[in-house]
Amino acid sequence: MQKYFSSRLWATFLLAFSIGTVSTIASAQNYPTKPLRMIVPFPPGGGLDTVARVFAATLSAQIGVAVVVENRGGASGVIGVEAATRAPADGYTILFASSDTLTILPLMKQLPFTVGKDVIPVAKVADLHAVFAANPAANLNSIKEVVQKAKEKPGQLRFASPGVGTVSHMTFEGFRQLAGVEIGHVPYNGGGPAQVAVLAGQVELLSGGANLFTQVNAGKLKGLAYGGRTRSPLMPTLPTLIESGFPDFVMSSWFGIFLPAGVPDNIIATLSKGLAVTANSPEFKEKVASVGGVPVYVAGKELTDFMASESARWKPIVERANIKME
Repeated sequence: MQKYFSSRLWATFLLAFSIGTVSTIASAQNYPTKPLRMIVPFPPGGGLDTVARVFAATLSAQIGVAVVVENRGGASGVIGVEAATRAPADGYTILFASSDTLTILPLMKQLPFTVGKDVIPVAKVADLHAVFAANPAANLNSIKEVVQKAKEKPGQLRFASPGVGTVSHMTFEGFRQLAGVEIGHVPYNGGGPAQVAVLAGQVELLSGGANLFTQVNAGKLKGLAYGGRTRSPLMPTLPTLIESGFPDFVMSSWFGIFLPAGVPDNIIATLSKGLAVTANSPEFKEKVASVGGVPVYVAGKELTDFMASESARWKPIVERANIKME
């Protein structure tokens, strides 16, 4: 009797397992059948959010379902990334994150997740070069004038950033180190709030992304320098940091798609195809360029190697800045 019961129990288990497996395969083959949730780990209005919304709209048109952006800001992106790692591993929650949280912040503190283990890189889709700007009332018209004033009155000038450990923050730290000046840092919870603070005259300087071009071109912010190797076509009169006396000083954020660990390989493969077509489409390239971004598609081992090189590039700046985060 016991043997018979065990056999029936085992058979029932196998049947349930088989049904579940077939169901998983079927859902993977039909993926996606419902809207995707795209977590952006910073508030609306910043560079990451701007590019994310462009990508979400273009991806939605490509895969035939809505891609809904959900902003989960806080702790320099950690809160949003951690939320993505806790999401079901079914491919319906994707993370649109940046180098800020995934390559710089790990150099500063122990994080509640590990890239490559808890959150899996899928594709890099764009870069966004840094921009230094000022409130017009600060009467600063160039990087040379910023350096001069900072040396005359150390600590008087302050710069706003999207948060401690962000690319915008560390780019300005790199600039301060090279220029040998003392300028205070005022971190905000995202690029949007930082921009608002400088527009309102609460802080003199802003370290942000090239999506600031609309405010610069409208005269609401005074553009000081651009972090690309060549000038931005959206701000053709704005000199690069290289032109401003900082050779080889090229700084940018990069943005990409990540997934929580455990998503089935066939769903990742299906999503990856959609990401590749989207990132390489004329529509996305045109739209992302129109908001200040640079379309760049990288995936697979090339992406893993790139992330490792980015970590190595930022490490000496982080160490010299001696920023400790608990």
